[in-house]
Amino acid sequence: ECDLYFVNRDTLFSYHKASEQFLHRMMSLYVSSHYRNTPNDLQLISDAPAHKLFVLLGPTSLDQSTLPEIMCVMQVSLEGAISSDRMKSGLSKGMKASGDLIPWTVSEQFQDFEFCNLSGARVVRIATHPDYQGMGYGSRALSLLKQYYSGCIPCNERDGEEREIESVREIDPNEKETLISEQIKPRQNLPPLLLQLSERRAEKLDYLGVSYGITEPLLKFWKRAGYLPLYLRQTPNELTGEHTVVMLQGITSESPPDWLESYWSDFTRRFIQLLSYQFKQFPVTLALNVLYRNRRQQETDMSELSNGSDNALHSRNAVTLAELYVLFTKYDLKRIHLYARHLVDYHLVVDLLPSVARLYFTERTNFRLSLAQCAVLLGMGLQHKSPDDISKEMDIPSTQLLGLFVRSIRKFSKFFKDLEESGISGSLPSVGGTMDTDLLPAGEEGMPLEQELNQAAREVRVRQERELKELLQEDLSQYSVTGAEQDWEMALGSGKKQTLVSIPSSAKRKHIET
Repeated sequence: ECDLYFVNRDTLFSYHKASEQFLHRMMSLYVSSHYRNTPNDLQLISDAPAHKLFVLLGPTSLDQSTLPEIMCVMQVSLEGAISSDRMKSGLSKGMKASGDLIPWTVSEQFQDFEFCNLSGARVVRIATHPDYQGMGYGSRALSLLKQYYSGCIPCNERDGEEREIESVREIDPNEKETLISEQIKPRQNLPPLLLQLSERRAEKLDYLGVSYGITEPLLKFWKRAGYLPLYLRQTPNELTGEHTVVMLQGITSESPPDWLESYWSDFTRRFIQLLSYQFKQFPVTLALNVLYRNRRQQETDMSELSNGSDNALHSRNAVTLAELYVLFTKYDLKRIHLYARHLVDYHLVVDLLPSVARLYFTERTNFRLSLAQCAVLLGMGLQHKSPDDISKEMDIPSTQLLGLFVRSIRKFSKFFKDLEESGISGSLPSVGGTMDTDLLPAGEEGMPLEQELNQAAREVRVRQERELKELLQEDLSQYSVTGAEQDWEMALGSGKKQTLVSIPSSAKRKHIET
């Protein structure tokens, strides 16, 4: 039931008693949620023309006479709408104008000077009341902010215009007043301090963004809100030791726009390559969270595979057999198959892990691993960490970790075998298909394989019938068994085990009788 309100900064800094009390509460949230706070922050809130303030308040009633308690406060800076020529000129000279952090950073990283033409808003700071942290108030505020700038909240344009006109104070040109002689006093005829989002027209924006020092809890928070990382500084901050990350979210629709998908794909590809360099010291879980959009998507893929769905499999850009032979030799594949069957030690396949891990994390396979298996594969294959180091990070025994690793390699082994078998079966002629005419003598045309087999079977059958007929016409009496019953009894009745029995033939007997 909490609602997001726009804070009128003229009224906030009007020196009114209620406004001062509200400002004090806002700054208290800033101080309690951040380690760096300076007087310049207060001046930025009051004077920066591109900065806007929003607060998340609980339910209020019309007869309420006290200020509502602030659940969450957000400071937003409008950026973008920079000409491409100005961007190219500034980057060629190595100069970046103050402000517009996201347009300058993203345009430099991707060398895309059309991005600076887009308009966006950067969440400079977001602070939640210490008593209500971890209860979803920050996520609620970000969700309402996206709805506001995406046009999902209808606007009462007439009321907003009247309040803007009332807030303008006319200045007497003959009035001679300096900062020294000015008397600070509460202003009169002030507009309301808080405006509902429906009472103010939102600026037309293309994206929402944020920049902060990356930590695992903060990364999960912004990933849960739908933001994607597009830039991660390779050198840590000198003061905090954290790497600065820039994350963006499209606001035109539920799915990310095409340019954001393209940036995200390029960022993940570069991040995978850099995991063995500047980002080697990242915890395995943090690096894995950077690569995946969110855990819900991972769980969805796992449930689809467990239910036997092939939608996720066929949508992947799986590696081809030709590409597989470029990455691995036949000896490499044999070592992978042997390790999958527990016939060799894992040291025999360590050199193959970078290529294997890149295939998986660039989505060139047709299967999914569990989150624990992904963490082990990322740590050993991309960050080049030892199993002992990963077991300490994940707080699991080394034997259990190697068990997860073996199950992962077993899936790769099966995938590689299926790929090779499909490549071999694809090169063979199918039943009912035609033979390759290059293999036939000149002047002969190919025929269907089934027809050729039937023809060959008929030829064999005819040949067998002809040979049987010739065999029956021959005189087989010369092969008949001769000898009388008395001769066989004398030869077999001796009681001795014999391997050879001899009986005089009838022809020999006739010769003897004559």
